[in-house]
Amino acid sequence: MSLIKNKNLIYFYLFFFSWSFAQKRETTLDSTKIEQLKKVVVIGESNVMSVSKKLFTVGTIKRADIENVAGNNLADVLFNNLNITVSPDASNGRSTVSMFGLDGQYVKILVDGIPIVSDNGLGNNIDISQINIDDVERVEIVEGSMGVLYGDNSVAGVINIITKRGLKENGWALQLSLQEETVGNEFELFDKGRHIQNFRVTNQVNDKLSYAFGASRNDFAGFFNDFKGQNYVNIQNNTVINDSLRGSEWNPKEQLTVSTNLNLDLGKHNVFYKLQFFNENLDIYNRIVNGRFQNGALNPTALDENYETNRWVSNLNVSGPLTGATKYNFSFSYQTQKRNYQELVYNILDQRTQSIETDAVSQSSDVLYSKAFVSNIIPKSNVFDLQLGYEFTNQSGFDAVATGNYSSDVIENTITNYELFGIALIQPSNKLSINPGTRFTHSTQFKNQLIWSLSSTYDFTEKLKLKAVIGSAYRAPNFEELFFYFVDSNHNVRGNQDLQPEDGISLFVNLKDNYRISEEGYLTPSFNFFYIDLKDAITSITTEDEDGRILFTQGNIDYSKRLGFTLDNSFIYKNWNIGLGATYTGITNAISEDLDTNSDYLWSLNLQTSLAYEIAKWKTTFSTQLKYTGKTQGVFTDANGELYIGETDAFTWLNASLRTEISPKISATLGVRNLLDVVSIDTGTSAGAHSTATTSSRLIGNGRSYFLKISYNLNL
Repeated sequence: MSLIKNKNLIYFYLFFFSWSFAQKRETTLDSTKIEQLKKVVVIGESNVMSVSKKLFTVGTIKRADIENVAGNNLADVLFNNLNITVSPDASNGRSTVSMFGLDGQYVKILVDGIPIVSDNGLGNNIDISQINIDDVERVEIVEGSMGVLYGDNSVAGVINIITKRGLKENGWALQLSLQEETVGNEFELFDKGRHIQNFRVTNQVNDKLSYAFGASRNDFAGFFNDFKGQNYVNIQNNTVINDSLRGSEWNPKEQLTVSTNLNLDLGKHNVFYKLQFFNENLDIYNRIVNGRFQNGALNPTALDENYETNRWVSNLNVSGPLTGATKYNFSFSYQTQKRNYQELVYNILDQRTQSIETDAVSQSSDVLYSKAFVSNIIPKSNVFDLQLGYEFTNQSGFDAVATGNYSSDVIENTITNYELFGIALIQPSNKLSINPGTRFTHSTQFKNQLIWSLSSTYDFTEKLKLKAVIGSAYRAPNFEELFFYFVDSNHNVRGNQDLQPEDGISLFVNLKDNYRISEEGYLTPSFNFFYIDLKDAITSITTEDEDGRILFTQGNIDYSKRLGFTLDNSFIYKNWNIGLGATYTGITNAISEDLDTNSDYLWSLNLQTSLAYEIAKWKTTFSTQLKYTGKTQGVFTDANGELYIGETDAFTWLNASLRTEISPKISATLGVRNLLDVVSIDTGTSAGAHSTATTSSRLIGNGRSYFLKISYNLNL
């Protein structure tokens, strides 16, 4: 049973109250403004590593927003975005994002415009809890299919993380922070809770050269939630009783991120280089205890697991004028990730590792990536312009876990993509612009593909703007879906190398205005309509192998569709900053046209509101964020391996924090996450031809957690 009930009436009252509150004009408040939290459209590229703002409406999470919620990784700050859902997995510790009900395979995550390597792909299905944001200037979010500019698998949107660059003035900057956080009601200085330490130093040598170095450690001790931990064993009458209470609800993990970057201006040309190393240790404690006798004494042990991930990222970006007003942008990246697996016998009474049964590399990925484009090719024309570019990706790797044994006899696979893209700017009048674009993709795994888009902007006035984008909704299968292979006496799970890419149509329309309500008051409403129609959508299926055994694999279902409307509002009055939004989304899936499947849309209401208030004379900001996520529809697999259409329950998330400057050099942030104490929600599958309806519970939170962050900043 879900811990938070679906009470739509309450949320409508909250929505109405927040809207009414946003309309009030306070006249007695301090006149100091705080930074506006809203979506912006910028004509022109002020930063060539940013998401293109000519064609898309870009939402921004700024550094101040990150500091207000004491965000350490990307999962900490994305939860409150209206159309993004963060989906954590308690078993493996991963947290992925979905947009408009489409999972992480449809959302591309970039760092400075370059996609990030993951366990089974590049840029998609990223564990966002592994992405440290201590050296991040801002996070850009674009909703809608962006395949022409950013390639396949950017069907639902793009999240681009922009790294900090240098200082405003020459000199040194030192930043230190310590953060202690409970996990639910669990906290001990070393053994329970979450413990974070950050260090960063930046040197602005002169107006042309700067460099920085930083390190961050995030120690998550797990979420016990009535489980008893690693060293628990139930012994009665000299016999081990397996009560399945050993271990933890959420597995513990420790992360270390070290990065350095260099920013060099050579006249009008800019060179930016970033090198980052990431290490994660994830422990999985077996709930089954072996109660063996050794030398006449009881010696309880457990067969535990450890996964260690090491990732290196080396990114280079060079940009500047090619000739006159024509600009170039070149990026090159080499990324490698390896995951080591250990199966170990843990002696519970001695609290030590007794022996290591398996120690092998279980996953490996190596990626070469390059992208370049030339923009403003016809600068003298007021009617027509052109941007042309290429993108190259070579990814090779293997997943030894999927072979069914841990030997060096693994099969390495490679996918190479060669892509050319172009976007035209046609501006018949000062108010209207039309941007057709195409991308040609040649892949060693799939047939040649043409991705297309057509966007247009019409400015009714200087502030009232209409933007529309229609284009391909193209997604290629990832490494796991193609090459996974795990076959032994108990398992028969394989990828499907005959999978076809998904394709379809996506349409996004945005109407936005900006009102000046008073001398110090602004209201920015934004209305969005979206439609996504995916053909041959990829999902898990059950069939038979060549020997007649049940085979769990991947297949293309008939379609998956999304239809929805979004109303988003930003209100600023003096030192008040209020955001208020709602999305009404319908989702429908069809497994097969031959089955009697209900193809009606399941409609879901999502609400989001945020409030920030600054007390200028105390240098203190209070902020709170509330998000209600309604029921969503998906394709599920029941106990018999059959696919059925089901739905996931609604839930509400509420955070609050207080950030203050204790001195010019020291600041503190105190807050609470998950104030409503959500832990799990129900996921139900509807009855099908061969099974009855079932309900299961899915963990999405670790209870109400409190945090305190102390930061020290020194400028020399």
